[in-house]
Amino acid sequence: MTFVAGWPLRRGTALPVTKRRFSLGFKFLLNGPLISSTNESNGAAMKVVSLICAVGATLALFGCGGGSGGTSATSTSIPTASAPVANAPAASTPAVSAPAASTPVSAQAKQVLGYFTGSSDSMVSATAAATPITAVSMDVVLVAADGTLSGALPVNLLSSDLAAGRASYASISNFGATDFDPVIAHGALVTNRATALQNIVALAQTANLTGINLDFEGIDPADRDAYTSFVTDLAVQLHAIHSTLLLSVPAKTSDDATNTWTWPYNYAALGRSADLIQVMTYDETVPNRAPGPVAGSDWMLASLQYAATQIPANKILLGLPAYGYDWNLTAGSGTSVAYKDTPTLLVSTGATPQWDATTNSAHISYTASDGSAHEVWYETAQGLQVKAQFAKTLDLAGVSMWALGDEDASFWSAITAAIN
Repeated sequence: MTFVAGWPLRRGTALPVTKRRFSLGFKFLLNGPLISSTNESNGAAMKVVSLICAVGATLALFGCGGGSGGTSATSTSIPTASAPVANAPAASTPAVSAPAASTPVSAQAKQVLGYFTGSSDSMVSATAAATPITAVSMDVVLVAADGTLSGALPVNLLSSDLAAGRASYASISNFGATDFDPVIAHGALVTNRATALQNIVALAQTANLTGINLDFEGIDPADRDAYTSFVTDLAVQLHAIHSTLLLSVPAKTSDDATNTWTWPYNYAALGRSADLIQVMTYDETVPNRAPGPVAGSDWMLASLQYAATQIPANKILLGLPAYGYDWNLTAGSGTSVAYKDTPTLLVSTGATPQWDATTNSAHISYTASDGSAHEVWYETAQGLQVKAQFAKTLDLAGVSMWALGDEDASFWSAITAAIN
């Protein structure tokens, strides 16, 4: 078998990567007039509103005033997953030295952030009543190198969040034609910095959001200081309009300048400006590397311990994956497997689940109908419970999950048991 070296810029996708983790479910408009449309799939309808930002222009969201039009998304019951493969050991509680938190998180309810991807399944999960979700980040807005924004905010979801008292964030990323793009990031952070800042703040203010989730990934290591400076200024401007700044950053166990994927993120400096930092403690192992856990508990704990020495603990959200990876060992490639689809895979392959106690992750091996050898690493409810408990043992702000629509009821049961 042959695996390609390097770190892909996408989670939950097959290689070659061609789309941001999962389909957004509707088209981004890079130019043109504001439009309103309804996307119906599998019985769930979603009204989306295209937005275009430009220098000197006031961003407007057609239909965001709560008027009629479009069909409300329909909440449906989520199927229950099969039982986990084995009992997982309890997580230890290591001591860490960390910046002082202004308010002890242990005295507060833990936050549960879910990522909405634009699909109909994601809408069902995002608007379901029987989940512990306290916040939704809508991963539907792109920044261009010229600092303009494009995308669509789902009106129904914004209304649902408001009615349920959930926080709502617009996630803004530097995704390009096929992947996170360092050139786009540089354009927004450096060349057209003022334009990008203006448009992001305008979006937060005009759309009446709780805040902005800045998800810049694959940043050029040379832009480390530019990213930090951008975040500092964005936080000041958002706070001036009483808006919140949430950052998504890759997990790491040290500030290693040789690691080009994680070096651009100066945890300590970012922690002084941002209100919340979502540490993406997933994709420890990826499809173009040898098989292994997507989010091993040992790696997660080490990453969160380090983060808590740099960032106030009450600003940190740990990340949980609602997916695993199926490696084709013969072809040297891999594809994602949604958490909710794992029971079906186990039945169809007839494979015997194996439990890795060190990582609190499960895995199977099987031979496909074409004769290719496969190895699958995936999450279980009990493994997730161990990992989510780090939010309590490290006194973090809470947990986040990627992505809404890929989980089932057992996923939420594990989270609830861990953080309550």
